[in-house]
Amino acid sequence: MTDRPTRIDDRDVDDRDLDDASVDLFGLGSTTVTAALWVFAVVYVIVSIGAGWEITSVASWVGRAIGLGIFAVAVAIVVRTRGSRSPVPAAVIVVVSAVCGLAVSLWSLPPETYQTLQTAPPVSAMTIVLTLLAVHRRPLYAWVGAFCCTAVSGLWAADVGLGFATGAVNTNFCYPVLVLAVLFALMARPMEERIRVLRVRAVAQAATEAATAAAARERGRQLRRLDRRARPILQQVVDGHEFTPAEVADARLTEAQLRDGIRAPAWESGQVSDAVWAARRRGISVLLLDDGALAARPDDDLTARLHEVLVAELRGAPTGQVTARVLPPDRDLLASIVVNAGPDIRRIECATDGVVTVQDGSVSAVVDRPRVGGG
Repeated sequence: MTDRPTRIDDRDVDDRDLDDASVDLFGLGSTTVTAALWVFAVVYVIVSIGAGWEITSVASWVGRAIGLGIFAVAVAIVVRTRGSRSPVPAAVIVVVSAVCGLAVSLWSLPPETYQTLQTAPPVSAMTIVLTLLAVHRRPLYAWVGAFCCTAVSGLWAADVGLGFATGAVNTNFCYPVLVLAVLFALMARPMEERIRVLRVRAVAQAATEAATAAAARERGRQLRRLDRRARPILQQVVDGHEFTPAEVADARLTEAQLRDGIRAPAWESGQVSDAVWAARRRGISVLLLDDGALAARPDDDLTARLHEVLVAELRGAPTGQVTARVLPPDRDLLASIVVNAGPDIRRIECATDGVVTVQDGSVSAVVDRPRVGGG
């Protein structure tokens, strides 16, 4: 019985697991951030409707809706991009989307009903998009996007007769927010590696604890089994009981059965234990081995089928030796059963797809193709 917990080193954790675990340094994909973005979207719609109550042009409302949709796409790209830093193509797309969303939203405002409050929602959305991008370690792209948005706002204002400066001023509050976002990202950057290491260690510790718990459960199961089967015999030894030849044979069979449970857990079942016990009582040598193929790919149907085949061979073996082995993982064969009855050797092989083949002397035949294990 192998009950020693497996020690998991930090190096055993795949780099992709690191990315998935520590990628979201600031929780951009968290439920809280997602909920906050939805709240902003609702406020965006309410303010847009309230500030543009006098707008009757359908084209204007369609344009503003398109602008909101473009901002939503940009936010989704930033939030869903995996990695501690947004890839350059994603950053470019986000910047272009922010500029285009602002341009579409502004040029959808009719000049005759313009109010300063009408520009607040798109400029705020643009600020949020670029701030998220800056936090995602692309501050240069965020600043380029902010300057482009200021230019777009100024050009729009000049186009509708408000003056370039008036439009550019509408985006002023974006820059203090970007400054804070960049400072926050720069100050938090040294923490990233620490967070990554801590998370890796947490994952490794959890895996180690799980392995320890599994080993403890297996140890407890083996101890209960030992207590149930060996304790009566040991108690008789302590009491000075004189064993008869039949009792000595039963004690040896019990010892062999306990060894089977430790050495070959894959073959452990009540049906197999009874068949092995009966075969050994008839004088047949039975050896059960388990090298882990079934543990690597557990399949209850295939395991049950293997047990049935072994039980049938044990019941049909008149004399000799029966060796049943579950092979190591990553082989074409899953298990083999060899029946050596004097001059005759019978070999039963089970492939990983569930096909059972019997080799009896020089004759080989497929005897079953059960629909288990992918077969």
